[in-house]
Amino acid sequence: MLTNSVYSRDARVRRYSEFLAEEGHQVDIICLDSENSLPQSSSPHVSVYCVPMTRVRAEGAGLVKNWFSLFAHMFFLFSKLQIKRRYDLVHVHNMPDFLVFCALISRVRGCPIVLNVHDPVPELARSKLALPTDSVLVRVLSFLESISIGFSSHVITPTRTFRDALVSRGIPDEKITIITNAADSRFFSPNGDEPDSAKRNSGFTLLYVGTVAARYGLDVVIRALPGLRDSIPGLKFRIVPKIRQEGVALDRCLALADELGVRDLLQVDDPLPLEKMAGIMRQADIGVYPARVDCHMDIALSLKIPEMAMIGLPIIATRLTILEELFGNDSIAFVPPEDPAAFASKVLELYRSPELRQKLARKAAAKSETLAWENHCEIYRNLLEGLLQRPLHG
Repeated sequence: MLTNSVYSRDARVRRYSEFLAEEGHQVDIICLDSENSLPQSSSPHVSVYCVPMTRVRAEGAGLVKNWFSLFAHMFFLFSKLQIKRRYDLVHVHNMPDFLVFCALISRVRGCPIVLNVHDPVPELARSKLALPTDSVLVRVLSFLESISIGFSSHVITPTRTFRDALVSRGIPDEKITIITNAADSRFFSPNGDEPDSAKRNSGFTLLYVGTVAARYGLDVVIRALPGLRDSIPGLKFRIVPKIRQEGVALDRCLALADELGVRDLLQVDDPLPLEKMAGIMRQADIGVYPARVDCHMDIALSLKIPEMAMIGLPIIATRLTILEELFGNDSIAFVPPEDPAAFASKVLELYRSPELRQKLARKAAAKSETLAWENHCEIYRNLLEGLLQRPLHG
């Protein structure tokens, strides 16, 4: 597997890899180096090979340079390993899409190549940069997507709407398999190791976990804090970012908090491995996902939503098409986008009604059960068996 991420923190890559390891296969991971000395894998059947790069936020020319440096490092490392290992199958996780070409030697050998489109890059670029559909950059990214998928044997994508976007650009429907972003119950069971008292810490905590970028709307939460401070004793907004160097978006959030006089209500942690994430969620009172609505965010399912739901954490989120489709209107406390007053009002409503928080948590947990990895791993098994033309186990 090749991934532009840190293996120990990437739930999707880990569950694919550890599923295959449990089936008796040896899995090699080529990924980014971690910013700390934490072990990347605890499985004897999963070997992790890190390129000399860590995850950083970059834009424009910096992003292009980062991607091509990543490609060069992964191409040479993979080629060296492939000569020794002679892999049966290669699974590449985007972004960028063109990482699939690192597996050129394997493809020439006839080895199946799976491209996992976690996010369609043209839609993501439009979301991040506010680009029109006919911009030069979007056309270039669409071309790279097309040739990358053409090079691949099969494509995995997490939602029906992502599949529809790919089909609209000429990708055959039969070449695409949907495997939903699923919570891993090994880490996010509601009955974890921590006692229930762990959640009853002092105060009242709003929790955001994941990428810090303008499109995720963290400024909405920060703008709501001044009106909530006096009404909720011990209020805290805790942010657990995806990477340590989140860059300008996080800096702007901190500057906004300083400007509004609520910097003392913010707690920004270092990124955490999956094993510790469940404990953080159990200590919170409400999970938040205040994303803005655009062509990408409206159809992209953040994995943290089913994870928080499976833990039993009530969620306040922007009303997005993908969340309504998967969770309905009775499992998440929806708010309109970019509306700090509405967000503050919903926080107060849930703060004053523990019964409502429990009701939302129960219903979301039930919905999350249908998204659990145990309900999707057989889809992955069947796909690989079809590509390999042999049973996966044994």
